[in-house]
Amino acid sequence: MQVTVEKLGPCQAKIHFTVPSAEFQALYRRGLQNVSQNANMKGFRPGKVPPQIVEKQFGPQVKNDAIEHFVRQAYEQAVGQNELKIVGFQRVNLDEVKILEGVDWAQSFEVSLRPEIALKDYTGVEIVGELEPVMDTEIDAALENVKNQQARPEPAGDAGVPNDGMIVGKIQWLFHENVVMERDGVRLSPKVPTPGVDAADFEAKLTGAKDGESRDVDMTFPAEIDKEELRNQKGVTRIHVAQAYRMIRPTDAELVKMFAAEDDKAMRANVRGQLEVAKQQQENARIENAILEKLLERHTIELPGMMVDEQTRARLEQLKGQMRQQGATEAQAEQQAQSQTAAAREASEKGLRALFLIQTIGEKEKLLVTREDMEGELAQIAARNRADVEEVRKYYQEKRLFDQMAVELLERKVRTFLREKAKITTP
Repeated sequence: MQVTVEKLGPCQAKIHFTVPSAEFQALYRRGLQNVSQNANMKGFRPGKVPPQIVEKQFGPQVKNDAIEHFVRQAYEQAVGQNELKIVGFQRVNLDEVKILEGVDWAQSFEVSLRPEIALKDYTGVEIVGELEPVMDTEIDAALENVKNQQARPEPAGDAGVPNDGMIVGKIQWLFHENVVMERDGVRLSPKVPTPGVDAADFEAKLTGAKDGESRDVDMTFPAEIDKEELRNQKGVTRIHVAQAYRMIRPTDAELVKMFAAEDDKAMRANVRGQLEVAKQQQENARIENAILEKLLERHTIELPGMMVDEQTRARLEQLKGQMRQQGATEAQAEQQAQSQTAAAREASEKGLRALFLIQTIGEKEKLLVTREDMEGELAQIAARNRADVEEVRKYYQEKRLFDQMAVELLERKVRTFLREKAKITTP
């Protein structure tokens, strides 16, 4: 098989290959023979299906498999002979490949190449630190949050639901007393308004509600509702209270036990330590982002257009999917995606420049992703999800996510390296 590479630009190339008819037919016939030996068709004994029937039934798939074989071979040969650093490639449309018996056939496909980056100085980047100490008020707020999270519901009784309590019941949206939306079994808090209502009015109307009661709150239908005629129209949100609860928060003594601390002082020291770790992690991420921003300004990086297009499409598809989940129509999702095309392309270009720069620095500094790194990451993912490591490994294999994991691990290593080599001043 003859393979040639045509450079289309600094980050783009086209691989041309020609397959001799004899080579293709030999592979195609071997494929049919393998299928024939294992074919199990009604009316024929295994392995005894006539060749013409096998070819009619399985020929198209065997042909596509043979074409894919030569595409892969051309790809590997082009990479090996030309030392190409391919980061993406154009899919070959198998239906467009026309093969005539006795005639050599040719095909080509484009590939995206990793840009060559002339590295400028990337160590010693000057960054001003912004790490702030943990204040007592932050510890107080964190403990209050824990109390709220650990609060247990108790029936509100004749007093009705307090403003920080919880209602379990049914919510309806009404337009001229016609129900246009209904959800049962929902949990509501007077302090968390539903869409289209005034927050203060919602809290006032629901506070004091008892089991079996209904409360109406004036509303304006959201502009995103799928029923076009209702958008921005006035309506009513009706809450049917099945059960009203007050929330009993743990006492200070119970909170100390939750933290397995000896006393209040030890508990606060524990919380302070956790907040300090969280703040340091946030500061590290901020510093790393700031370093990357400065390095991207220093480097001119050509990008493969095909890869930018693919990344932009993926971002827009994700945006449309999110809008559909939020109740938007297909037309609304498409309109929003079109309005965000320029921003999505800009984000894709920036992300790719950062990725290629990180990979180049990683190679320069020999920051390799090892098998131990991968195993450690699998163990951490399993621990976070309370799953078995082998289950996580199987999932990543089936979804082909190991390459993505390796890229993420390399990025972490490079970002840490750049931060540790930076000149960070403390104001």
